[in-house]
Amino acid sequence: MTGLRILQRGHLAGLGARRPSPAPAILSSLPARQFTSSHPSFDVPSWPNPPMPQPPVGPSDNLSAFSPPPQFKQRSFWSEWAHSASFQAALTTVVGLGMVFAGGMAYLEWYKAHVLHRIGRAFEPGYDPALELSTLNGPNATHIKRREQPLIDRIVRGDERGGYYLIIGSKGTGKGTMIIDAMRKINADGVSSCEAHPDLEVFRLRLGKALDFDFYEDWQGSLFSRADPRNGGPSLDVERALNKLEKVALRYARNNNRPLVLAFNNIHLFPNTPEGHSVLHQLQQRAEAWAEGGILTMIFSTDDFWCLDMMKKNASRMRILSVYDLSASESIRALRHLRTNTLRMRGEGEVEGDDILRRAYELVGGRTSYLARISRADDMIEEAESMIEGEKQWLLSKIGLIPEHDDDVMDEQNCSWLLLRHLAKAAPTLSPYMRTVAEVPPVPEVAHDEEQEEPEQSSSAVDITPPPAPSFGDLHLPNVTYEEARKIMTRADFLEPLDHDHLNHHVRPDSMLLLRAAQQVIAEEGFDEALDITRDRIDQIEGLHRQNELTVKEPFKVVFGKEDGKSVSEVVGLGESFVPAEDDEKEEGADGRMV
Repeated sequence: MTGLRILQRGHLAGLGARRPSPAPAILSSLPARQFTSSHPSFDVPSWPNPPMPQPPVGPSDNLSAFSPPPQFKQRSFWSEWAHSASFQAALTTVVGLGMVFAGGMAYLEWYKAHVLHRIGRAFEPGYDPALELSTLNGPNATHIKRREQPLIDRIVRGDERGGYYLIIGSKGTGKGTMIIDAMRKINADGVSSCEAHPDLEVFRLRLGKALDFDFYEDWQGSLFSRADPRNGGPSLDVERALNKLEKVALRYARNNNRPLVLAFNNIHLFPNTPEGHSVLHQLQQRAEAWAEGGILTMIFSTDDFWCLDMMKKNASRMRILSVYDLSASESIRALRHLRTNTLRMRGEGEVEGDDILRRAYELVGGRTSYLARISRADDMIEEAESMIEGEKQWLLSKIGLIPEHDDDVMDEQNCSWLLLRHLAKAAPTLSPYMRTVAEVPPVPEVAHDEEQEEPEQSSSAVDITPPPAPSFGDLHLPNVTYEEARKIMTRADFLEPLDHDHLNHHVRPDSMLLLRAAQQVIAEEGFDEALDITRDRIDQIEGLHRQNELTVKEPFKVVFGKEDGKSVSEVVGLGESFVPAEDDEKEEGADGRMV
């Protein structure tokens, strides 16, 4: 027992280097046990592998045999760093940014292709905003067939290449209607139409609607953009749309062997300012380049002369198509056609005689919009006379004579009525209308076949206006040259405002309706006297503008003298002390005495 206890103590003492030994009092209190076949249990913890004594290491020993090589150290560092949390976070960040970048590039390429697809879809046959509206409210059967329609059809179909076209004419002559009818015949295949507007921001939206282009406003990348893509104004947006349209036009011309057609209606609505001129020049430059390449044909329509005057300066491939009023035979034939459709829809009787149709033409002329209006009236003659009265009142409200007027309206009255009086006297007056007048020779009907067109006409010339068909009894509007108009009006700077108000066009009355209204005003009693009084008043106002008048409210005298050898002058007011000198010559009274 004693030997066993000593061995136990020696064993615990050997463990003292590794773990502190229990206190001696505790060891002495442990009970002694006999050897048995069972394992003895001690309160001292047992170690599975007792530590083996190691040889002591001195300062002179070589440590190179126990240190790992440098290659093993480098591999272990990268291996440990590859399995570290920092490497996993960096790898996740790089992969995430790479996926975002790749997704962004893929979205950008898809968006560019989608933009071109949408613009190409805008020229596909089918739905077009302008065509859809005209189909609902303006059936083709009620439109008047003009002699310019076959040429417009060829332009819209893409048969005429190498130029762009400016259709100019007074309002109501059917410029926009001919374009819509040509689009309807081909179901707007390769054609799009856009309306101009005085506000260029509104025009930007209309152009985007016509081309199905959103100007990158629906691009998701704009969420991270630092600047608004519309900071450049409407001109920059129009340029973006035209850049995309050029790519679509190139692709369409290669695949279909015909150019696209883009029509701009009423470009005179653009502001006659540097901003409006800039947008119009921008469109004209593209029209010139695309016409030369044969990929897109632009059509411009206008009512005012200033658009032609401005575009003509930079035009090399522009073709001009002038649209005038219908001739007598065309007007009567169109009026009979429209009247027949109107009475058929109402379920009424037959069309009036040729004398009434002829009289209606003499009143309103061959303007298609006027003929369509009177064809829907119950009494065509009464409606035509009321239209003349309305035009007369509008004319007087714009430039009516005011004998005792101020200086702010003196110019437009004098110059405008001098020109209108000359034109009204140059035209034959309207004869009195008698319903018992003899029947005029009937106008032969001409069948209007959709497939029957005029012979092919080359668009190489600048003026491509078809010659008018010979007609009997035409009413021609009087006109004067620009030089004669300057002499009559004494000034030439009022021609453009008159043209803008549709009072004259190409130095002639805008319509027969306006000519009849001017004839009625000039035929009134006292018109020449009122015009002379007005001109005298203008001379007085102009004289006051050219002269300087000095008004003295108090009598004064000027006193000259010398002060310090210098000549001086002083103005002295006399005030109430001033007594006027008596006249040397006195008047003689009735009784012979001097007064």
